[in-house]
Amino acid sequence: MRLKVCGMRDPDNIRDLVEVVQPDWMGLIFYPPSPRFVENALAESIRNFRVNKVGVFVNASMEEISEKVGLFGLDAIQLHGDESPEFANMLKEKTGKSVWKVFLVGEEMDWEKLLPYQNIVDCFLFDTFSKSHGGSGKTFNWELLLDYPLPTPFMLSGGLAIEHADAIKDLQAKIPQMQGIDINSKFETKPGVKDISLVRKFWDYLKT
Repeated sequence: MRLKVCGMRDPDNIRDLVEVVQPDWMGLIFYPPSPRFVENALAESIRNFRVNKVGVFVNASMEEISEKVGLFGLDAIQLHGDESPEFANMLKEKTGKSVWKVFLVGEEMDWEKLLPYQNIVDCFLFDTFSKSHGGSGKTFNWELLLDYPLPTPFMLSGGLAIEHADAIKDLQAKIPQMQGIDINSKFETKPGVKDISLVRKFWDYLKT
């Protein structure tokens, strides 16, 4: 099990997260409508933290993404919009970074939509469907993932909270392609600031 803590922004909060929790990835959201949007002014205070940084983008241009990769020292790029397989491939070739593609899950899942991406992206991420491109704080029906047909690893996202710990363990035991989880709003004291002790408690339990 691997952990991504998304929606980070405050340098002091990031420092505590890295020192206390040591997550596998930290997500920085570069989608302006998001209440967790990270501005360029924070780049200097964030880029040198020793944690793998994932930039989250929604239909951003190649130029914008490349700029953020350089400014923030991103290790991976998460595409959360309607980006095409061709765009994902060009982005991977241009930046040399790991590329993740998000799919929003509603009442059913059409796995055929993933096929054009499977030999391009390094990871899929499944989030709860919402018109605002995720961030709903709600879970989806995880039973749909039991039919996941591809070898590409994926991350589970969408309203994950501490009370889901046992169910997350059970799900990963059934689906070997599930490489980890992505947490955000359910562990916050306010948008962009995490309750580090709560994250630590949750993560310690999942690792046992």
